Amino acid sequence: MFGGGDIGNAFGMDQGKAMEASFKEFLARPENAALVEAQQRKEAKQAVQLQEKVRALHFREKTFTNDPSGDFGKWAQNPRVIEMLREAKRLMDEGYLVEDEVEQFMIRQLQDPKHEAYEDFKRKTKQLTERRKGNDAYRNGDYAKALHHYERALSVVELVQGLSRADQAEVDVNRLAVYLNLAAVHMAQKEFGAAVTFCDKALELQPGNPKALLRRCRAHTGRHDYAAAEADLAALRAADPYSIEAAEQAVALERARQVDKRKEAAVFGSMFERGSLGAGTA
Repeated sequence: MFGGGDIGNAFGMDQGKAMEASFKEFLARPENAALVEAQQRKEAKQAVQLQEKVRALHFREKTFTNDPSGDFGKWAQNPRVIEMLREAKRLMDEGYLVEDEVEQFMIRQLQDPKHEAYEDFKRKTKQLTERRKGNDAYRNGDYAKALHHYERALSVVELVQGLSRADQAEVDVNRLAVYLNLAAVHMAQKEFGAAVTFCDKALELQPGNPKALLRRCRAHTGRHDYAAAEADLAALRAADPYSIEAAEQAVALERARQVDKRKEAAVFGSMFERGSLGAGTA
């Protein structure tokens, strides 16, 4: 309190100790009790506000990271968020809130089961939690566990319907992310048909999505459907002629095609060889 612990550092050691002792004696005087108490309350309030700010930042990171590019503007345009901000502004104008208390006010609203945004908050938090658990499992190579969490996230986002166009756009952003997660985990398990299905769903929501096109191209390549893979690759290149990932996938596609050709040549060569031997012994 009052930065008293720094006095010894500001002066020489002996002088600093004397100053610190004098300062403590000043604080202990009865006539200064009100001043000390006021300062203690101020410091306690600042500590609580700091703690609440940390909680608010964690809450916002946990709850509202819905845009794939991390665009905070998408969060700020949410109608319910705008409504809460307006209410917070009204309370500030009337002197019931100060600026530092706005985030805590919004958190309390969203965590209140009686508030109309509570169910949205709960669903959003649940699907984000499941996706993050899935992402952790995916990074650790536990694809079965990742699939379990992604499917749980899917069960949440497919039940939600937005009450307005803006709400539905936010729901679709979450749904798109889950579809892409599921496509990736099915690819990792070489379940190429399922990966194509979820890429199709993603592209229905957002035609031309680069991640969905790239993953579907890889899935088609895994299924040896090279014509379909070429079509997705062409769409990727049309959207971004300088895409490094598209260039890498073009090399992978051609390599897979050449491997198949060599296998076919070996099989047909073996068949012809057996046929010629059979004809010679007849």
